[in-house]
Amino acid sequence: MVLGTFILWFGWYGFNGGSALGATGDNSVLIQTVCMNTTLSAAAGGLTVFILTMALDHIECVSSLANGLLAGLVSITAGCDASNMYWSIAIGVIGGCVFAGSIRLVKALGVDDPLDAFSVHGACGFWGCIASGLVR
Repeated sequence: MVLGTFILWFGWYGFNGGSALGATGDNSVLIQTVCMNTTLSAAAGGLTVFILTMALDHIECVSSLANGLLAGLVSITAGCDASNMYWSIAIGVIGGCVFAGSIRLVKALGVDDPLDAFSVHGACGFWGCIASGLVR
């Protein structure tokens, strides 16, 4: 699971840096900013979910860290070119909180989502769209 998460994280640089800006010559500084924002949001999301899981569930769970990294990546994708580093960290932290709350809501509703796919892609994607409007 961790290897898959790192492969996705690595691929996200091509996705955000290439597709958001069309990697051409004049965009090199902006592409660097996009990649920095991607890294900061992923790290903030992963740490947030890991710390929340430790505090609420009293376990150190590597799957929560991996899903938190993905939650941060999904959260920053819509606004990766418009954010600064502080907004990127905030988007990742809030994305981690959205993910942690969403997995608890999904479980309370009795929905079978063993990979937490809705929480990562649905809830954090929704938050990322809202965050994109906030930073522009």
